[in-house]
Amino acid sequence: MSLAYLNINLDHIRERECGPIVNAENVCLGRRVQWGKHWSKKWRDNISAKERVNGTIIGYVDESGLVGVNSEREYNQVHEGQKDWCVVKWDNGKQSVYPIGAQGLYSLSFVHE
Repeated sequence: MSLAYLNINLDHIRERECGPIVNAENVCLGRRVQWGKHWSKKWRDNISAKERVNGTIIGYVDESGLVGVNSEREYNQVHEGQKDWCVVKWDNGKQSVYPIGAQGLYSLSFVHE
């Protein structure tokens, strides 16, 4: 197993208006999400054919550890049980992890479908 570390460069984070943010209190498996309040202009996992796609929460880390699954490319934040991280599988098939309170960032918001 090879581990990756999601390095968050705060210079690339942009704050934007969004719907209800995903956080440690309301995260749950199977919920539909999109980019949220804090999004890095470098993150492209949610783009397919130059359009942004929605995704589904497939894992997250809480006080007890990983709930659900890590992404296909296992990230240290999730593997090590660091709280307030969420794993998303985007509709284009890509998977990655995002902060949902870690480092004071909320990168996902819920989709109203």
